[in-house]
Amino acid sequence: MSSDDARQNKVDDGPLSLAPIGKLGFRGRRASPEEQARVLDGYFYEGRRRVPYLQQFFVLMLLSGAIAAFGLTNDSAAVVIGAMLVAPLMTPILAIAASIVQGWPWRMAESLTIVAAGALAAIAVGFAIAHFTPSLQTGLPLPDEILARTNPNLIDLGIAIAAGAAGGFVAVRTDAGGALPGVGIAVALVPPLATIGMTAALGQLDLALGATLLFLTNLVAIVLAAGLVFAAAGFGAFRDAFGAHQAKVAAIAVVVGVIIVGIPLLAHSLQRVDQDNATFATVQEVRAWAPNLTLNEVSVDRSTDPVVVTIVVTGTEVPPDASVLAGLLADDLDAAVDVNVVFVPVTRGSAPAP
Repeated sequence: MSSDDARQNKVDDGPLSLAPIGKLGFRGRRASPEEQARVLDGYFYEGRRRVPYLQQFFVLMLLSGAIAAFGLTNDSAAVVIGAMLVAPLMTPILAIAASIVQGWPWRMAESLTIVAAGALAAIAVGFAIAHFTPSLQTGLPLPDEILARTNPNLIDLGIAIAAGAAGGFVAVRTDAGGALPGVGIAVALVPPLATIGMTAALGQLDLALGATLLFLTNLVAIVLAAGLVFAAAGFGAFRDAFGAHQAKVAAIAVVVGVIIVGIPLLAHSLQRVDQDNATFATVQEVRAWAPNLTLNEVSVDRSTDPVVVTIVVTGTEVPPDASVLAGLLADDLDAAVDVNVVFVPVTRGSAPAP
């Protein structure tokens, strides 16, 4: 074995308390080596603990994936939240962050492998459940709980960063452990994985790609934010230059990953802003066009040429000419517009008391 290999094994495979106290404090206090070892022991299962941990991890991944898929199918937010609480993914993801800060590339690779294998398990469960669920095979619009996880934006990135920081805080401050279930709900790791499998089974690969982007956003943001919290808590001082170099390389890779996922998230955010502006303009024009009718629903499809606007109105009066509304919207949206008006007449009657 070369001297470089021996140094790497010394850093990667040694006891979890190798790192001394870091230069950065956490709330004015530095973590001792014993405290670091106690925290890290909860994220790295090695030796005799490895097999039981992996068995438990994959059982919970399969169960949480099934719960999420069933909740998504039934459009039940409560069931989906239950899947988030059952999911065990936060532990290996926080282990990735800790490995980066500590400069342990082999432990980082092992934790990343566990996350990838668990993700594939949840995707497979979602694929199987969607494949054998007739209600999803009708061609009708998918449940809102599924669609909500296929178009992430910058807000989702912000949520993941905040949740990752909270997860790191809970990890280093055991007295804050009561917040861990809330962290699991906020990051919503398993529902996007189940969505990937379900939409792929239905042949809607564009939606599957959107759900994949959401999961990757959560993953890299949590690793980045949790890693910063670990560093601030006093982790991340290394015994030699090798560990420090490995940590820097991995940290740069995580930052690059955040930037990469942030580009499509920005594009999706701009699209959503454009869609919201178009919807707002349509609502205002409809109310001016037919002030005596009640507007119940608005849909603006900007993916077509001309733009297709569909409105549902109710009332006792017949709507005015839809061409007038189309002309108004064409000016607002700066595009050709086709308007579809769905009118639901309302009849009223009254009678005096006998």
